[in-house]
Amino acid sequence: MSNFYAISILLVLLCSGVHAYDDVVIFPEEKGTQINRFFYDFKSPSAPWKFMRNGYGELLLKEYGFSGIRTSIYGTGKKPAHPEPGVVLDEYYESETRGLKLAKKIRPDTLIFASKKLDNTKSFPEWTKDSNGVIPEQYAILLADYLEYMKREGLEVDILGIDNERRFNEGNIMPETHRDIVLELRKLTDERGLKMPKIIGPEDYAMGRNNWMKTFSEMNSDTLDIFGGHYYTRHRPLDKLKSDLAYAGDREKWHTELHWDNHGEADDSTHSMKTAVCSFLALWDCVDNGMNGLSWWDFNPPKKRRDHLMHAASVPLVNAWPVKVVDPDGSGTVDLSELHTRAFLQGDKLTVYAINFDNSKEWDNLRFKLASGRIVGKVEGRQWSDDAPAEGNSGIIKPFAGKTFKADLAPGTISIFTCRIKE
Repeated sequence: MSNFYAISILLVLLCSGVHAYDDVVIFPEEKGTQINRFFYDFKSPSAPWKFMRNGYGELLLKEYGFSGIRTSIYGTGKKPAHPEPGVVLDEYYESETRGLKLAKKIRPDTLIFASKKLDNTKSFPEWTKDSNGVIPEQYAILLADYLEYMKREGLEVDILGIDNERRFNEGNIMPETHRDIVLELRKLTDERGLKMPKIIGPEDYAMGRNNWMKTFSEMNSDTLDIFGGHYYTRHRPLDKLKSDLAYAGDREKWHTELHWDNHGEADDSTHSMKTAVCSFLALWDCVDNGMNGLSWWDFNPPKKRRDHLMHAASVPLVNAWPVKVVDPDGSGTVDLSELHTRAFLQGDKLTVYAINFDNSKEWDNLRFKLASGRIVGKVEGRQWSDDAPAEGNSGIIKPFAGKTFKADLAPGTISIFTCRIKE
């Protein structure tokens, strides 16, 4: 038995008096915003085919409880599915529609989130734009054509993203253009007897770009139902994230393209522990600040370490409540050298995360304690490090008095602990 598990099963004596947070203290009754929307992304390479193979769709939608699928709207240079008004070439949508029909068969209430596909300066057909960007009346026709095509396929779109990473496309959809597109689309859907989807935006590459949300909020327009944006591990502009979410007000708030990206360093890769840690922290920035919808780019079946860790980072969050955690380093997520802890509650299942990436710091016999409630049964532990297998090392931890358990957090590790609790 490894030192991690040997120490983990030691009984822990409860300390008396006022708690100074030398331990990791979990407060199950202090909940954040429930993460009630989790999407699988068909827009990443080969994703529809992965979804349809080897029961992966059933795993995501049934076992994990994912809410829906994010899928592409084409009409790009590479996939000219909308060559003229009123025409949709269905061969460009074949894999997506097949996958979506399977999703609806597996789970009839699967949400369909259609998002404009990015293709740099060929993201929009020529007939929808001029030198200033998209023409609202023309682009609205493409969107209505797409919705009508999907309805013919027996697939109604629930959420519509009319833009995607404006920084890299030629559409130039700023707040006024966005408003005009949506108003025109409302007319067209009414004329054609189509369901008007909820509109998500601005869906740009980074939070806070060009004060899009500030400008839109000042317009006092009703043409944005859900805030959606992208926030990448390489940058993590936390202040801009908070600012955009504040301008979003009481709308739902989704991160629709989480990336598990490396930092372009020689010793880094998408399978490195550093990439994993930065990806966890970017995700936690979002849920810490009230985002209720999430979707990963390139979320694959669990084979390599990256994939196992992505599943481990995500599945316990589906329909879960973030709960307050305080550890000896506080609760910030900016400095990689800090101890990072988070906890999520799915029904009576509690998942506790602990990241110790500091190469010089070892947390020996660190105690995890419930501030309220009791642990029912044993605690399951799993830990990843550079020399661990892809699925991590696992073990069982015996709690003490239904309140506490202990674990070693060696440098460069990601640890996850799960148990049932009774509040």
